[in-house]
Amino acid sequence: MNYSGINYGFKIFEKKYEMLTERELFDILRFSDILSRSEDSLNRNISLKIISVLFDDYCDDEIYQLFSKNVLVKLGNFPSLRFLEASGNQIDNEEIELDKIIKQVFQKTTISEQYFTDSQFETFNKITNANHFSFSAGTSFGKSFLFTEYIKWLIEEKNASENIAFLVPTRALISQVVSDLSESIHNSKYKIISNPDIPAIFRNQKFIFVFTPERLISYFSEASNPNISTMIIDEAHNTIADDERSPMFYHAITLADQKSINMYFAAPNVPNPEIFLELVGNSVEESKRVLDLNVVQNKFFLDFKKNKIRIYLDFIENKSTEEIPFAFPKFEDFLLKMTNGSQSLIYCNSIHDTVEKARLISYILPERASEELNDLSDHIRETVHSNYYLAELIKRGIGFHFGALPQEIREKIEEQFKIGNIQYLFTTSTLLQGVNLPAKNLFILSDKIGLSNMSELNFRNLAGRAGRLSKELYGNIFVVKFDDKKWNDNTQRLLDYKELPDIESKILSGKKNFYKNVGNVIDDESMTNKSMPEWEKRQVADYATILTYQQKKNIPSQLIEKFSQKNPNAKSLFKKISEYEVTEDILMLSTTIKLKYQEEILNESDSFIFELEFDHETCLKILLMLYKKYRWDIEEDKRGLGNINKLSYYAVLMTEWIESKPLNLIIQSSIRFMDRNDIELSINHDPKNREIFSRSNPSHVNQVINDLLKDIENILRFKVKNYIMNYLKLTDQDDGEWQKYLEYGTNNQTIIELQKIGFERQVAIELEERSKEDFSFNSKGEIVEINSDGLLLSPISVEAKKQIEMLLL
Repeated sequence: MNYSGINYGFKIFEKKYEMLTERELFDILRFSDILSRSEDSLNRNISLKIISVLFDDYCDDEIYQLFSKNVLVKLGNFPSLRFLEASGNQIDNEEIELDKIIKQVFQKTTISEQYFTDSQFETFNKITNANHFSFSAGTSFGKSFLFTEYIKWLIEEKNASENIAFLVPTRALISQVVSDLSESIHNSKYKIISNPDIPAIFRNQKFIFVFTPERLISYFSEASNPNISTMIIDEAHNTIADDERSPMFYHAITLADQKSINMYFAAPNVPNPEIFLELVGNSVEESKRVLDLNVVQNKFFLDFKKNKIRIYLDFIENKSTEEIPFAFPKFEDFLLKMTNGSQSLIYCNSIHDTVEKARLISYILPERASEELNDLSDHIRETVHSNYYLAELIKRGIGFHFGALPQEIREKIEEQFKIGNIQYLFTTSTLLQGVNLPAKNLFILSDKIGLSNMSELNFRNLAGRAGRLSKELYGNIFVVKFDDKKWNDNTQRLLDYKELPDIESKILSGKKNFYKNVGNVIDDESMTNKSMPEWEKRQVADYATILTYQQKKNIPSQLIEKFSQKNPNAKSLFKKISEYEVTEDILMLSTTIKLKYQEEILNESDSFIFELEFDHETCLKILLMLYKKYRWDIEEDKRGLGNINKLSYYAVLMTEWIESKPLNLIIQSSIRFMDRNDIELSINHDPKNREIFSRSNPSHVNQVINDLLKDIENILRFKVKNYIMNYLKLTDQDDGEWQKYLEYGTNNQTIIELQKIGFERQVAIELEERSKEDFSFNSKGEIVEINSDGLLLSPISVEAKKQIEMLLL
């Protein structure tokens, strides 16, 4: 196996290698055949690896064809078997065919000519026989396919009588899950909804919800909403991740547990998937770790500083070749060679690096003769900005991808990549949030995620994007080093084959003085670690608010139980919590805000009164008030809401966003604001590298656009919305309208209603302007009927027609 793997590496890097003799080929294939019958996952994976690395050189050899087909049947790897047969392997053997037919009979799915793999079939049977379950598997396992089949089974089993939910970590993943479900679920009794406000037009339906944690919590806050019976928690490792988002994820699943919802957790590559069941107090017996691979990877380390490579060998701990010289002095040349005729993902970490690396490759690629790419380029210029770099890159088959890109454009990029028009996709860590964009080649240019070193689990999850199930047998991972700042001796060890360590939950372990610090937040004391990062302080503070909510609501939880055990002052702190006057209903929705500020505002005698006015002056007054009341100078990032000098800029965004301005006009207003006020830019967010903004500088314009996209998603639609909602609730003002305005980016009721149904904001604005006569409303202003035929005949965009067909027909 090692010999074959090294040969494959030598071939890639244009080194001489010897072909196997007929006897050597037979022996290694016989070895693969024996291993494929093993009960041990490692042996089966080695068997698949052998078949994969030999494919390019021996796919036409009859001996290879016989053994490879038999191995894949024995492994039950039907997607790879389809690829093999489509590649010309039509070997006819009665014994193999009989084995294949027997497995297909038992492992058939609802889709014609598609069958469960052995590991999928075993996992599916366990899920359908359990009230809760947790499993982990490799990135190419096919979780989405498995869960879609489970939902179809559940709908039939329960006679379409129950509501189902998907919980996903980010907004960026919502659209992908909704799209996948829409293509697969065709039951007229069900509607797929991604907003917590159920539209009136669908209220007699059953639902499949696709929510982020924040949206699920919002859904639970409305008592009249229909019950959810089953919830699938995808990318479940985010519930205990070491970041600011994990507390809300944890809060969401504990609320679901209180409502006796059956929960099914799935996470990539986690060694101990039972931890998610333990987190909500369920039996850890109903869990499974799947180690079988469906696609294998070849790993290479490229050092462009030394012009040397190292080939890493799978399934043998800490094993690689010596450094070997290679003949590609420039990364761009090697990227082009490897992508020729296929596709490549390039991970760059930051948005700035992602864009700049994409631009670098664009200088040596011609425009592609693709009408679809030209149309997409024009669309980006029209809806974002005429000088947005992405518009020019797209025409060359290059894209970049990050979570804050407008949903419509992000979906179009994903679509063009999936059909092969985009060959080079440069990306941030959105790939680690479950966005399903595999490619034959994965280039990893950074050993960081944000400012933190990449963990072993994150590296494994990222690496799993190399190789497309049913389109190839293997993927290539190229870890690329350009300088000494990245991929040092420690992070290079991520490439070694070794067992992953168990993941841990601070809630369960209490490590790093976690429960002492939670108590300190309640007591308004300093953290035990004076140098604790700001994000971690916010994380601990969020858990303290969740603890307060659970204690006041008398909810039994692991957080409450472990706090009682591990904090010696728990009794007095619980007494202090009982004296807080903020109600449980407010706390439930405001776990990202420290309780002390909420308590102070609740007891104020003179409140700031919100008016339904949205001009710049009014929005700035609101932001300045919130800055003072919630101490943003202490609690928020100085690059964002914690910087008082940026509030005027945020007020510009807030005004335009609420007044239904299209994105391109919001961008133009922001550019004018930056230009007129001589605003300084931190180039690539480096405080030491500052320049006065110039609208004639394309680099400045693109940084402002990318920052604005993030600010709409993270600042307006999340942080500002939550602060305003909290303040209005605490001061007995109506919070519903402002919450909707900031969430949906409009104060127009019809546009809000259309987004509830599932239309994207820009399409909703278009339909409201051009086709309002095709909607019927009730006395509350809710849409209760839509003339779909009339809409389709009206002068609307292709994208609007596409969404009408998906959502209404």
